[in-house]
Amino acid sequence: MEGFCEDSPPYLVPTEHPWEVLARFSLRGRRVLTIAGSGDIPVYLASHGPASLEAVDVSRGACFLTELKRAAYRHYARREFVRFFLGGTASWPLLFEDAGADPSPDPPERSLLYGSVRQHLSSAAQAFFDQRLMDCSEEKHPFAEFLRPTDMWHVSLLPPVRSDEAYGLWSSGARLNFPIHCASLEDFVPATDSCFDLVYTSNVFEYLRTRIVLQASVSAFRGFMRSFWVALHRILAPGGRLAVYVFQGHETEPFARMLKELAPPRPLRYKRHLMPVTLRPKALPGAVWRHVVVFFEKTFH
Repeated sequence: MEGFCEDSPPYLVPTEHPWEVLARFSLRGRRVLTIAGSGDIPVYLASHGPASLEAVDVSRGACFLTELKRAAYRHYARREFVRFFLGGTASWPLLFEDAGADPSPDPPERSLLYGSVRQHLSSAAQAFFDQRLMDCSEEKHPFAEFLRPTDMWHVSLLPPVRSDEAYGLWSSGARLNFPIHCASLEDFVPATDSCFDLVYTSNVFEYLRTRIVLQASVSAFRGFMRSFWVALHRILAPGGRLAVYVFQGHETEPFARMLKELAPPRPLRYKRHLMPVTLRPKALPGAVWRHVVVFFEKTFH
């Protein structure tokens, strides 16, 4: 895992699941910056009534997929959405068995569904997806390169594909036409003139740490974090929060190490909040995953 770059393929479904944690904080009237990722998290955050939202991702594919997901959530019914993105995968029958629906592929073919939302994409996103979705064969999954072996387990944890109520919430978020920036977080933060109340970084720092340590050293990553915090402090409003998703339980040694390396410089006087995430994927009976969302809160001083 050397990190993402401009040409990295996106994740078709999110591998982090901060939904319940993020729902505890009121975002109404707030300003939000988030990693684009698979496109689901920006749409979810947009559904909570922020005053503004911006998405950023170093991967062009992630930016284009976020455009496509936003258009799909806005214009497709839930069954069409699942058919479009997940039909033909191992998750497809399981999803509609859980939803109590007939698993037969009743919604239109992908090419027709794509044609109904294509006009809502940028020209660059159209070019990216046209070769995959225009007149595509139903036997070949057009998003196969975006799928990973564990994605079936994560799909079963994604609320909108299994519940009409949750899907309605995501659909409401898709109505917000938020900007999507194709840039790395470490480049975007020092350059922006915007101010934010929440910056959600997914697990970007995990990738950055791996890349920097491989290229240089652990001390180099710590130096990078000190510089990043200076830039972040400038764009965070008083009381604003940086949120980091960590794929470890809070009692593990890797989590303690990551927490130490991510910590803001003491003179900045940030408060830290640990919000555990416990996951039980239905596609993997008996399994329990323990993650943590770490919030660093900028104090008023």
